[in-house]
Amino acid sequence: MNSGPAVSRWLGCGVIAAATAGVVLALADVDTPLRGPLVLLALAGAPAAVVAAWLQSLDMLARIVVACAVAVALDALVAEAMLALGTWSPGMGLVAILLICAVGGVLRMKPARGALISHRWARGDPPAAG
Repeated sequence: MNSGPAVSRWLGCGVIAAATAGVVLALADVDTPLRGPLVLLALAGAPAAVVAAWLQSLDMLARIVVACAVAVALDALVAEAMLALGTWSPGMGLVAILLICAVGGVLRMKPARGALISHRWARGDPPAAG
């Protein structure tokens, strides 16, 4: 019995839930000792997860190292750009990072969307508009 994938899936879901809680606490400006660590988890975990999803050809250790490095660099780049533009605020920085991660995640799902469209064509359904 191999429980490795099930454990890692539950762990991933737990990290996503904790990071989401941190984002909600930060954007709602709730003052709690857990807000800081949970927001840091979101700021480090979201970009690292998106980058790791893009790097399927690397082995696990290389993927972790590169994903963590890119997450730190992306956080610094967003903060530096917002400071240079005079628009820095912690909440907007968090939103900017999450939007970049969302775009990266959606772009990663493009092959799945293409497979869905080709499956509809195979059944004879007309393609969806838009």
